[in-house]
Parts: sequence; structure tokens; C-alpha cells
Amino acid sequence: RCCSMESPESTREGVAAEVEQHGVETINENPIRENEPPTKKRAPLTVAEKIAEGQNLKARGNELFKEKSFKNAILSYSRVFAYTNGLQVNPGLNQYQSALNIEPPSDEEQSEIETLQISCWSNMAICCVKLEKPRDALVHLAKVLEKEPSHLKALINQGRAYMQLGDLDRAKTSLTEAAKISPQNMLIQKELVKLKKKFGKQHAQEKKTWESAFQRM
Repeated sequence: RCCSMESPESTREGVAAEVEQHGVETINENPIRENEPPTKKRAPLTVAEKIAEGQNLKARGNELFKEKSFKNAILSYSRVFAYTNGLQVNPGLNQYQSALNIEPPSDEEQSEIETLQISCWSNMAICCVKLEKPRDALVHLAKVLEKEPSHLKALINQGRAYMQLGDLDRAKTSLTEAAKISPQNMLIQKELVKLKKKFGKQHAQEKKTWESAFQRM
């Protein structure tokens, strides 16, 4: 006999087995028919909605920071910029944004965006210091201090990052600048005490090195 015809039921069972085994994509059994309304696409997020998404991600980052999950906190903070980058008003792009129906932020929203971004850069830097990744911390802090040269937390963490790198002179510059802004700040005083001890160890090591060099002469 020639090959017998498979029943529709067995054919469907074979396809189902193939899908289960290999993850094969099958054609939709219920295709859209003519005259059916198309699926409604989701409208792009407004500026206010993007800011709200950014605020939620920052809040999640803060929770992760409290849990000492610093790497995940950095990830959450960094995702904020997926919503906020490009929202700032740029006079050179006004015509382009208008042609694409891109809603420009209001002055109040512009301020919110900048405050949110500065806060996230600062928080990412703190996480990097906690993870002993001072170079990464300094990259984030440079962005903060470019916007706000007197940002107290940024100056303190810049001092900490430089201390981790062993660049004590720069650490002193950052912490001294922070102390000028907030002279009674106990956290700054604590970091300056640490710095003084590190300078002491450094000078002792240098003295020992010089004495050893003279003895060989």
C-alpha cells in the first residue's frame, strides 16, 4: 500500500509535539480578518510619565541600596537615564522635535529632570565607593560636579574615591572644599581624620624608603 493519509487530529498532534520539542513558531490559527479594527498601539509616554518612571526606578535603587545590593542599585539608577536622556530642552533641536511631535518639557519638568539625574549620578557614585570601584565613582561624580560644583555629597565621595586610589592630595582638596561648605559636618571631619592617618602612613613609608636608600650608599 502507498502511504496512508494522516488524519487532521494526528497532524495537529505532530505539530504540537514539534513545538514542544523544538520551540517552533506556528502560524496564528486565528488570523485577523478583513474589516476587523487593528490592535490599538500604545501611545508614547509623555514627559511627565517618563519622569514618573524615572522616579520609580530611583526609589527602587534606594531600596536596593538599603539592602546593600549595590550592583543592582546601580543598575536601577542607570535605567533612569533611558527615560530622561534627550528630554532636556535643546534650542538646536526645536524644529526636529516639532516635526516629530515630541513634547518639550516645561520649565518645572526641566528642573525635575536635572535634579533626578544629578541624584542618580550621586547615588551611583556612592554605590561604586561601597564596591571599591573609585574610578567608576569619579566618572559619575564629575557629571554631578559639572552641574553643581558645590554638591556636598559629591565632594565627600570624591574625596573617598581619591583616598581609595591613594591620591591623597586630591582627596584633601575635595574634602577641604566640602568642609568649607559645611564646617560642622561630622561625616566630613571623620573622613579628614582618616585622610590624616593615611598621610601619616604615607610619610612614614617614604621616610623608611629614604633611610633604606641612604644606608645602601
